[in-house]
Amino acid sequence: MTYALLSLTIIRVVPTAISLLDLKLKWPSVLFIGWFGPRGLASILFLLIAVEHEEMGRLTAIEAVVYITVFLSIILHGATAAPLSRLYGKSAAAKTDGVADQKRKLSLLSS
Repeated sequence: MTYALLSLTIIRVVPTAISLLDLKLKWPSVLFIGWFGPRGLASILFLLIAVEHEEMGRLTAIEAVVYITVFLSIILHGATAAPLSRLYGKSAAAKTDGVADQKRKLSLLSS
């Protein structure tokens, strides 16, 4: 359970922050991307790769961590999606990091 919580927070946000360094985004943008970035599907795919290459007896602990992580991800991200998206949308970081411009361009392309 502890690892599942860490993987939803620190273990996911830190590599995301490092990968976004060159973009020079503001911290609210980095944290938003780190929090809502892809998780569940990637965890399940990595589990399937492990199942193909390992003995099933050794995977029960890993499977439990993956299932708990995916379950917590669904609950936590579902509960925080609307309020954090609204808060981020109102922030100066959303405007200065070009997220609003990208959204506008995407809407123009789709119409």
